[in-house]
Amino acid sequence: MKLSHCCYLSFTILLIACNRNTGNTIHNILNESTIPSEFFSVNTRQDTSLLTRNGSVINIPKGALESDSSIIQLEIKEALSNTDMLLSGLTTMSGNQALSSGGMIYINAASGYKISVKKQLQILVPTKIYNPGMQVFKGEKQDNGKIDWQDPQPLPEDETLKKIAAGERLFKANCSNCHKLYDDFTGPALYGITERKPKKWLYDFTRNPGGWMLQQNTVPADTIQSGFEEVLAGDSTSEANMMLAYYSHCLMNKWAPVLMTGFPLLTNQGLDGLYAYIKTESDKRPDLKSKFGRSCCDSCLAFGKEIRDLEMKRTKLLQNNINKEAVFFSLDREIPVPTSNVISLTAIGLPPDPVSTKVSPGYVKATYYTINIQAMGWYNIDILMKEYSNCVPSKLFVRMQGSYKIDMNVVLIIPSVKAFIEGGKLRDGKQYGFDETDGNINLPQHAQCYVMAFAEYNDKLIFGKTAFNAQQKQTIDITLSETTKQSMETQIKALNLDGVTVAITADKIKKDSTTGSINNIDKEMNNLFKSAPKNCDCGFNK
Repeated sequence: MKLSHCCYLSFTILLIACNRNTGNTIHNILNESTIPSEFFSVNTRQDTSLLTRNGSVINIPKGALESDSSIIQLEIKEALSNTDMLLSGLTTMSGNQALSSGGMIYINAASGYKISVKKQLQILVPTKIYNPGMQVFKGEKQDNGKIDWQDPQPLPEDETLKKIAAGERLFKANCSNCHKLYDDFTGPALYGITERKPKKWLYDFTRNPGGWMLQQNTVPADTIQSGFEEVLAGDSTSEANMMLAYYSHCLMNKWAPVLMTGFPLLTNQGLDGLYAYIKTESDKRPDLKSKFGRSCCDSCLAFGKEIRDLEMKRTKLLQNNINKEAVFFSLDREIPVPTSNVISLTAIGLPPDPVSTKVSPGYVKATYYTINIQAMGWYNIDILMKEYSNCVPSKLFVRMQGSYKIDMNVVLIIPSVKAFIEGGKLRDGKQYGFDETDGNINLPQHAQCYVMAFAEYNDKLIFGKTAFNAQQKQTIDITLSETTKQSMETQIKALNLDGVTVAITADKIKKDSTTGSINNIDKEMNNLFKSAPKNCDCGFNK
């Protein structure tokens, strides 16, 4: 922010603070007291690994914590979801700069214990989307109750970061001449390929694309049309070959005469790195999911599965063990967790968690951010919004509608990047904005967003919210009304900020879980062919 803006902003904040009702801050209404605490008993004289309710792993080396007693108790809080962050008032801001979060965690001595950290602790925080550009911010509590995220440090180099870096080098040396991530080139765009194709398929195809495609295209047309006998008998290999025949036929026709060069010498370790890089780069652009959600050839494969399912329904031999789930690529790590420590949740009136209280050594598996800490308190895994892929300079203005002539708390929620940004009045004294006092902010274009406004006024809670899709310049109106805190929390939870709604596409036919009559199946088959992939040679006809 420019120096002149900083000076003006300081004056504006002071003026607004004078005009606000006493104590009317975001943290009076939304605060971290909504996050339940977990309490762990730890022996400081032995190595200890803790497993939290949300799946974080905390590794505490022997002698890392010092206290008057060898048996101590730690308090842990986590805000890993959009809903938890929002309800607890934990904004994703460093000063006035907006952040995108990968998760927040708090670790400290429980009440009645004094602890000093003598050695580094390691915390593994689970995540669905891994961004290697994230940093670790330390939480600094302000006088107004807000936690400001400061002192960013790079993520420590763990096996996940090493894998991604090696994969990037491999991609640039071997793949980038023919493939781009976000656009078709000499070959197809690789965006989201790890979500669309099983891991074994990816590895086999990368090593020998020519042999794989020729082998799959030897499946006769009549097998593609009606070769269900082996599948119905439970032959999963025949099923896989039939499904891949649809896909390979389409792929060869779409990209002919180009045929990808094979890489038979690539090891599993090398391919792990390559697809780790492709996955993380794809995850940076959630806005492209609709564009690459289903390619022409993916539609052929899905269409073939629909035909298979209907044929299997027709013969009333649909078996649960036939349609096995494919194993897709992931960045999961298997972490040993010797859970011999005693976990007590009675202090907060919660029943023991069945995962956290197991007493035999075990393992947990997930994709993790690694952070190393040398002090107690709040930590946040973040990246500046202006550095997040697809975030571009934008202008966002918010106007309040209604008869309430009071200053409001305003927050911007962007679920796809886990951003919860506190705003304030702009320099015109009428509209509200975020990040800069002139309405400037970096936003991920077309992402679904929410703006909420709330304040306490005459012992009543005033609240309003509006949903919108981010654009480079827009003005959002919020209608305010009286509500209760309970109703406000219910409305926030109803936004389903952490859920994923899957739209039913035109070529997707709903199927009952029970076998229908032959006539109904024939009707479904006719409807299915009406929605067959257009302009895409799948190698079959009705």
